[in-house]
Amino acid sequence: MKQALRRRLRNLILWATAPEPASRDFSRDLSAYPMLNALVEEIGRVYGREQRPYYSWGMAHAAYLAQNLSIPRITAIELGVAGGNGLVAMENAAEYLGRALDVTIDVVGFDSGAGLPQPQDMRDLPNLWSQGDFAMDEVALRARLQRARLILGLVEDTLPQFLASDFAPIGFISFDLDLYSATVAALPLLETAHDRILPRVQCYFDDILGFTFADFNGERLAIHEFNEAHPRRKISPIYGARHYVPARFGNANWTEKLFLAHILDHPRYTDYDGLVRTPQLDIDRQTRR
Repeated sequence: MKQALRRRLRNLILWATAPEPASRDFSRDLSAYPMLNALVEEIGRVYGREQRPYYSWGMAHAAYLAQNLSIPRITAIELGVAGGNGLVAMENAAEYLGRALDVTIDVVGFDSGAGLPQPQDMRDLPNLWSQGDFAMDEVALRARLQRARLILGLVEDTLPQFLASDFAPIGFISFDLDLYSATVAALPLLETAHDRILPRVQCYFDDILGFTFADFNGERLAIHEFNEAHPRRKISPIYGARHYVPARFGNANWTEKLFLAHILDHPRYTDYDGLVRTPQLDIDRQTRR
């Protein structure tokens, strides 16, 4: 608890003393990307190099969508917490974005607490993963957390209870469970009721590049099977994402791990989301007509 309070105080000091971002009027931009990328950069300046830009980026877009839909509170989820650096980074991003966009972000982390379970078959990539990999020091992690809810146990056991509970609409999910079987068990998050999910959910899939990841194993197979089974809910890469993140991250491999879950049956899927914007100049011209 003392460690969490010290980090809270440190974050408040960093917030107060962080250099001011370059002053700019974003109202004339053709899209919200410049403004959202500026927020991502600000979060990195405030919280330092350990802050994960791919979490900040996805959470910023989720919070911005919620703001445009007048949804005051959302949930951001990390599946596969391990040492907890990612969950702490999500807490930081949630704190900053909550102030910047006036949207409260609840942070939830799922983990077995004992490392990876035993891989079940070739789809779980046993050539890469072994039982017990990425074990957690629960006591040490809980001492670092300020606001996140940590749910321990196998996701297939803990997720049904979470889905039956009261939670704000899901806006961001990081899938870092490594195994195909665990990822399949987590994807019911995207099957939840309309009032428990945004019409588009920012997703980050950690284990899809390099090594022996393929379309017939791991997270890519789980994504494919989900799309095949759900005609009105689809998971798609954010094509060309590297062109839309802050320029210095344009060659980062995480830009290829950014996905968007499209909840096509959501009653608000077609509502204006603010991502493409009409410049103020055009608004002025239309007003004069």
